[in-house]
Amino acid sequence: MTDENITYDPYVPRQTEAVKADAQVKNEDERAQYEEQVFIRVFNSVKTGKSNIGEEMAEINEAYKRLKPVGFTKADIKWAFELEEKDSNEVIATMQRRIRIAKILGHGLARQVELFDTDRAPIEERAYEEGLAAGKLRKGIGANPYDITSPAGQAWARGEADGNAFANKDLASLFEGDAGKDELISGADPFEDAA
Repeated sequence: MTDENITYDPYVPRQTEAVKADAQVKNEDERAQYEEQVFIRVFNSVKTGKSNIGEEMAEINEAYKRLKPVGFTKADIKWAFELEEKDSNEVIATMQRRIRIAKILGHGLARQVELFDTDRAPIEERAYEEGLAAGKLRKGIGANPYDITSPAGQAWARGEADGNAFANKDLASLFEGDAGKDELISGADPFEDAA
């Protein structure tokens, strides 16, 4: 389509090429400004997030420090997360691979292969242990995977009750006479009085 095919209304002013160019520059300017605004907002958001992550990591590292006096490590927490995320068959398969690697390397752990034989614990015993863990971790009502009227369901419920009792028990107060350890166990800030 060419300009000669376009009809113009004589009462509507026509835009000159200069006006069109100015409008284009203004649009490009506004677009550039918009892009800068988006960049600055995202930059500030990431900066704030990284700052928050830094604070969170400091808190997590302090929590890890509280583990050492009671015989646990950061790796133990990682292992606990893996256990929570994976089913038992997946965990056993991982451990069997690791034992195989130990055998290849001649490590003493390889002699413990029978450790991962089929679970021979009665269902009620397993159910109790699962309930105990659920109670300690505060998994809550409705977490019982067994029929509550079955022996396994009853064992799970007993385990959950015992786990809740464990979670509610104030063990930190038992260690008050042990200088310094009570603060680490309870999570109290040992430098709070210094401020």
